[in-house]
Formats: sequence, C-alpha cells, structure tokens
Amino acid sequence: MDLDPQASSSLASTQKRRESPEVRMLSKEEKIQLLTKEHILLWKRCEAARPSGATEELKALLCQAQESQKTLQKLIPRKELEEFVKGWNPWTIKKELYPSAPKKDGGKKRSSSSKDAKVLYKDPNRWKKVMRGCNISEAAYRHMAD
Repeated sequence: MDLDPQASSSLASTQKRRESPEVRMLSKEEKIQLLTKEHILLWKRCEAARPSGATEELKALLCQAQESQKTLQKLIPRKELEEFVKGWNPWTIKKELYPSAPKKDGGKKRSSSSKDAKVLYKDPNRWKKVMRGCNISEAAYRHMAD
C-alpha cells in the first residue's frame, strides 16, 4: 500500500488505517513500516496546515497524529518514533495551538458563615456557654436514670 506523499488541504483525503484481515496478518516489522509511513504523512499534512492557524482541520489532523503515535508507541519507543519526524510531537503542538481552559481558583467557595465559625471557635466565652449546656444535659440524663 503506497501512501501519497503530497500534503493535501482536504481533510476528506486523509487515508484511514484499514482494519482488514490483511493488516492483522502483517508481521511486526511490516506493521511498524506501514504505521510509520502513515504517521510521517500526517506530520507533513499538519506542518502544511499549520501556517493557516488553529483551524478545525488542523485540530482533526493533530488528533489523528496523536492516535497514530499512540499505536506506534506500543510497537517502538517514542524516541525512535520522533527521529522519523524530526522531534515533532503532536501533543506539544496541540497544547500550543489549542490551550486548555484555565482552572478555577481553589475549588469550592466557602460561605460567609463558615468563615465566621473560625472566629467563634477561638472565643472562650462561647465555649463556657457550650460547657454549661453540656453540664445541664448531663444532669438531666442522670436524673432520668435514677
């Protein structure tokens, strides 16, 4: 299977990996060779589409390149794979062009009553009242038990 080495601006012309019995019967070396050619083709298409900016087509190509790299990394080490594409990594390019949304600060917002509670815990007069209530409850319990 020969892949067309020319870069295309059309997403529809991107060839999909065949999931036929022919592909499954290939040896490991043949699979690596075929998948590497496909990954190099995706790399060239991404580099050709990159000057036009962050488009949906480029995003789709980068997603395909990520999937291709995942598949290849199961067969060969990442360093060896990046040698074929001169150190190009679709994850870093995708992070640069499509940054993730910023995360919110700190998590849950606290209510004003929980902030006030910290002050109340430090108040010794408040604790005296609590202890009086506990003593009254204890006396009532003892009286019921008699």
